[in-house]
Amino acid sequence: MKKSLKISSAVALAAGLVALSGCGGQETSEAAQSGPSFGECEITKSPTVHKLDTKAEGVLTVAASLPYPAGYRGNTLESVDGGYMYCLDAEIANRAGLTKIKLVNAPFEALVTAKASNFDFAVWDIYDTPERRKAVDFSTPYNTYATGVLVKTGSALTAASIKDSTVGVLAGSVQLKYVQETLKPKQVRVFSSNDDLFNAVLAGQIDAALNDTATVMPRAASSDGKLSVIGSYPVGGDVAALFPKGSPNVQVVDQILADMKQDGTLEKIMSKWLNPILGGDPGKLPDWAA
Repeated sequence: MKKSLKISSAVALAAGLVALSGCGGQETSEAAQSGPSFGECEITKSPTVHKLDTKAEGVLTVAASLPYPAGYRGNTLESVDGGYMYCLDAEIANRAGLTKIKLVNAPFEALVTAKASNFDFAVWDIYDTPERRKAVDFSTPYNTYATGVLVKTGSALTAASIKDSTVGVLAGSVQLKYVQETLKPKQVRVFSSNDDLFNAVLAGQIDAALNDTATVMPRAASSDGKLSVIGSYPVGGDVAALFPKGSPNVQVVDQILADMKQDGTLEKIMSKWLNPILGGDPGKLPDWAA
């Protein structure tokens, strides 16, 4: 059965969460009372605080594979002031009593294979899989995604002809495993960044790019009609914050996410920042695995 993107209901996600006891004290956030600024993100005033053990005092260091304007709006690490991932980070920082976020850039493959660890956690719509848990830890999920098929607009590619095509995927992604073991197209090309992957579609170097629906749909919607998402595969699953193995902060973030789901904050972030940029309903994409 096809897994569709679940962003409209906090209840659906809450069913997959385990409300764990926070590690550290709970208190009223002085930072929230004084109004810490996280760009254009709207943060909760005077939330219950769950203390994080951060690498830098008073600062939440977050890793992501940038640029990714949909999740982290800004031209440089220092100029990011919005996006659904950044505002999720901001609310977590706020509920940890922190007043500042430091973003660090890391290749996707380095994140999921633990080749990078100079951060408190990473938020980049990373799937929580058993294989990845051997190297890193994950929080409880904050969303669920499937895989979209991104092509150049006007492409004649079909669910049948994709097997005779050249397909591009990200290194270390769940899509890479799927195309190698199940889809088995004529040729697979592996890219280190989304920009390289999507530019290859535009340049005609590959026939299609397979990536999360929440990644390919915004890219198509902002392409001035040059790109389209024409199908989907039930490949993906829960996305969650990624932590260096053995991090003491996993249960703390679990508790913060549980609080955010219960009071509706997570749903508000996704409704404001993610839903408008998708440009359509992922659940209505044709199921190419059928």
